[in-house]
This record gives sequence, C-alpha cells and structure tokens, in this order.
Amino acid sequence: MGVSVWGETGGMDAAVNPLIEALVDPSGDAVLVRVVGLTGFGLRDAADGAVVGGEPPTVRGRILGGMVDDAILDALASERDRQTLRASVSDREADAAGMVCGGSARLLITPVADLPDGTADLLTQAQPLAIVAAADGSGTDSVVTRKACIGPELDDAVLDEARSILAAGTTASVELTGDESDGQAASSSAVLISAIVPATRFLVVGSGPMAEAIAAQGQLMGWSTAIGEDVAKATAFAAGGGPADGIAVLSHDGDIDVPVLVAALDSSLGYIGGMGSRGTQTRRRNALVERGFDADDLARINGP
Repeated sequence: MGVSVWGETGGMDAAVNPLIEALVDPSGDAVLVRVVGLTGFGLRDAADGAVVGGEPPTVRGRILGGMVDDAILDALASERDRQTLRASVSDREADAAGMVCGGSARLLITPVADLPDGTADLLTQAQPLAIVAAADGSGTDSVVTRKACIGPELDDAVLDEARSILAAGTTASVELTGDESDGQAASSSAVLISAIVPATRFLVVGSGPMAEAIAAQGQLMGWSTAIGEDVAKATAFAAGGGPADGIAVLSHDGDIDVPVLVAALDSSLGYIGGMGSRGTQTRRRNALVERGFDADDLARINGP
C-alpha cells in the first residue's frame, strides 16, 4: 500500500479551507452555496456545498458534480446578496456527468460575511458545526456546535435536530419543513441545516503488520488512511494537515522519522504518534532538541 497525500475531496469538506479564508478576509464578498432540495437526479452526495469568491469568481467545493456551476456564476454576476436559485439540468447533461437522470435543484446562496463571529475559529479548530439558515434566504445564519449556538436564537426543535445530525458524525445537509421548524430560526416554514464534520485523514509512516493494523483500524472508523515511507509525501501531508488529522511514525530510519516529526511539530496536526524502542525515542528526542524544539513541543508526540 503506497503512501497517498490527499487533496480536496469535494463537497462541503472541500469548502472548509476557502470558507475559513473568506471569513478572515473582511474585504471579501465570497458566498456560501448549499443545496436546499432536489427534484430528480437520483442519488447525490448529501455533503454538497461550495464557496464562490475571487475575481473571476471560482467555485471551490462541489454542487451536483459541477453541473450547475454556470447557473450559480450567472446568478452571482448580478448580485451577491442572500438569494435562492433554481437550476435545471437535462437528462443528457446529467448522463454526461455520470448522474442517473436530470432534474431541478433549489440552492441557497448566502454571503459568507453573514456567518456569526467566531465561525472561523471553530472551523480552524476542526470543531464539528452546523450552519442553520432559513431555506427561503431570509434572515441570517446561526452556527450550532455540540454545546453552543452563536448567532440568532434557534427553536429547541431545530437545535435538537442540528445536534442530532452532528452526533451522526457525517457532513450533510437536511431541510426541516412544516411543524419541524416553527421557531425563531426562520420566518418561513423551512430551515436548512448544513453540518460540517471534518473528515479525519491519517498517515502511517512505516511498513509491516503493525502499520497495516493501524491503518485498518482507522478505516473502520471512517478515516482516510494511508501507509508509506516517502519522506517528501509524508512531510507534505503533515504540512497540509489540520486539527482533525493525524500521523503515526513507525519507521526507525533516522532519515525518515526525524524529518517527518519535524514537519509534524511545525504543523497544526491534531495527533502526532511516534512508536519505537527506548533507544529510538531517545535518538529522535535528541535530534528534535538539536533542531530547536522544546519540552512542550515534544509533549505533542504520543507513544511508548
């Protein structure tokens, strides 16, 4: 099993980084695009979501495999305020994109600036959260975590549903209609709950049965896992990792384990593991101290 370094996977997960960038850029006019409802299309990814920004505007993320990107960009050419958009796709267009059939999509387009203060911090910390908005585009957004709600106050039923979605541990969008959403979340009869649950990516640097066992356990938990000893790819993974990601260094080769641990300690990875004998751990520790890392840095490395 060769090492792989993951890029954007599409959908709301792929929109997280550009969403953070847009939130920390107060001069920007980026918008968040979410799917409210569909007629037709057959199966689709419930995690569809994208951020559109820049000049010229670029769609980052995924909405229905890109089939409605042109319609989104056309709508944004005239205004970037809160709005809803209905976009249609023919059976021929859907077939060319690998979908079962065509259909019609209802989209919600909202300025990223409408998200409440503190959203960027939650995303940067890889906190699972749900963005709640009126499905008709009215009002502003609220953000729900497992323990808090920031932004406009929400009805208890909406809060409970948002936290239930977060507890499922997957990124998805759900529309609540009728009696399900009769609180302060929306003036209409429906609200859209878009959950963002960061997907864990885990890299095992090493080889052999132990590396394979760790990677297999990660896959059982729904993580994207890989194994390998390519230093360049491993350090690139560490540099691009976030708080939801992790790395475990099993290799005892000083030309591999030390450079990878250096990259990991310089990153925002949420977990760093280092497995080895007492002698191997001492060698690694001494090498890292020589490179300027202190006791607090070394404490981030977990392992016997």
